Amino acid sequence: MSLRTSIVALAVGAAAAVLLLFTVPVALSTLAAEGDEAEQEAVTLVQGVADVVSSSTADRGDIEAVVERANGRRNDTPVTVVLADGTSVGAVREECASVALDVDVEGDRGDRESRDDDEGRDSDLDELLPTTEVDDVDVDGGHLVRVAATGAGGDVVVCGYVSDAQVREAVTERLGALALAAVVVLLVVAAAALLVARRMARHLVVATATADRLSRGDLAARVPDAGPVEVRRVGAALNRLAGRIDELLTQERESAADLSHRLRTPLMAVRLDVESLEESAAKDELDADLDVLERTLTAVIAAARRPQREGVVPGCDAVEVVRARLDYWSPLLEDQGRSTSLVIAVDATQAPVRCAAEDLAAAIDALLENVVAHTGETVPVEVEIASVDSGGGGDGGLEDQVAEGWVRVEVRDQGPGVPSSALQRGRSDRGSSGLGLDIARACAESTGGRLELDRIDEWSVVRLVLGPADSQVVLTST
Repeated sequence: MSLRTSIVALAVGAAAAVLLLFTVPVALSTLAAEGDEAEQEAVTLVQGVADVVSSSTADRGDIEAVVERANGRRNDTPVTVVLADGTSVGAVREECASVALDVDVEGDRGDRESRDDDEGRDSDLDELLPTTEVDDVDVDGGHLVRVAATGAGGDVVVCGYVSDAQVREAVTERLGALALAAVVVLLVVAAAALLVARRMARHLVVATATADRLSRGDLAARVPDAGPVEVRRVGAALNRLAGRIDELLTQERESAADLSHRLRTPLMAVRLDVESLEESAAKDELDADLDVLERTLTAVIAAARRPQREGVVPGCDAVEVVRARLDYWSPLLEDQGRSTSLVIAVDATQAPVRCAAEDLAAAIDALLENVVAHTGETVPVEVEIASVDSGGGGDGGLEDQVAEGWVRVEVRDQGPGVPSSALQRGRSDRGSSGLGLDIARACAESTGGRLELDRIDEWSVVRLVLGPADSQVVLTST
């Protein structure tokens, strides 16, 4: 899980937990409040109908009109009036008829008249006849609010039915609005957390990109001093590491260069000693060996003294380098009567690879020099450069290991071929130093690729598999 996802998940989870803890008591209080409100409205409605029914002048027609108007205005609290003769007016609920006979009208009327006397009121002068206190009875699916009254034709009972389903529906509507508000809150929290996470992760992404550049050899890469304190500390440590690596590489180059220069003095002494010898085949062989050693030493000094920033992120066009080196060797190859050909089978006009032009040129020179030195003068030579992903490498599994942009450079001849033991550093069975193939192999491996020896029909093949300039893939050995 990424840092952004973790921060957003933590913020949304915390907000959801708080909302959940808040929702439970709110839901319970809303349910209770909605029930009380519905019951109070029912009580008010039933008392109003009872007051009309208890009028000394109210007849059945008046009662039916009042009940019809009351039920028409509030469908959620249907009113039923049970008359003295047992008939019902209004919603006609069976529960009201079954409980109406249990109301003690006379007892409640006596209590009311007693309270009127205590308050100094004259009950005989009241226009409304006595009513009982409100009674609440639980029934299936809800409860009844009822009042008994003395009407013009006798005792009647007024009932109002409050449905539990209607109460729950009202609670659901209120909680739905709260749920919608909670969703909006979670979305706002998620957006704010994502914004904060992006700001935090942005600096970490920059530090990661800098580390990747350093791993590719770009020692000039540095992490900017920005972001949270912890990220700035990581960036400062990474910058110090990059600086230390830079210093160590500089010291290594200087040490190699100094050592190479120190070797020139004993080399010169050996050359003077050889020149003092009498002319012979052994002296000529020593002179040739000294020439090779001097050229090798000069190449080592040049590589060690290469400008520090050159080749830090190496790259060159393999097509250009291969064409230039074959042009350089063409006069010698023509003098030896060799037929030469250059095959370019890359997908584009250029083939950028991850090595310096000087290193690739040295590798191609080493391979062509081996052909010149170890094959007959009329043996044909062929050089091919192709895309690995389109041409294949001849090993049957190379395409599965590389991505787009990999290049293979093959130097072919119809000579006896190169034994696999020649790939060991400094090993040769032909009287040479054995460093040519090692130079070529080092060039290929510096790009993440490898050097391969192959035999295709009558052709002996030395193949360089080179990684693209932006590749960090390292091929496994086969």
